[in-house]
Amino acid sequence: MEEKTNEEDIQLPPVDFETFVRDLITTAHLYLHGFRDPETEKVIVNLGLAKRMIDTLEMLEQKTKGNLSVPESNFLANSLYELRMGYIRAANNQKEAPEQDESENTSEQEATNAENVSTETEETPNEQVNSNS
Repeated sequence: MEEKTNEEDIQLPPVDFETFVRDLITTAHLYLHGFRDPETEKVIVNLGLAKRMIDTLEMLEQKTKGNLSVPESNFLANSLYELRMGYIRAANNQKEAPEQDESENTSEQEATNAENVSTETEETPNEQVNSNS
């Protein structure tokens, strides 16, 4: 007797422009806010890959200009704005983290941060998010 796997039970929405963009946005959010590595249990934040996803969405916006419905265009523009602001906040937080006053952090917090957070970033020539939209 064959057992059904969970993959067969999952009903995915049809692929349309909005779901495609949502997938890219979700990936960007994961890189911006971090995700737990299942093997090491460390939280991984990768601003370089988050910026890459934002750049991909910007390219998509430029290439589809004039071909999207108003709701699709608004959704993409609003999503890009939110991602750009999230990127700037995350980049600023990453720069400020080493400068925090040691009296604010307890030894336990520092040990937890050192064990659970692994920040991987790609070197990019321009840390600012490209705002050519």
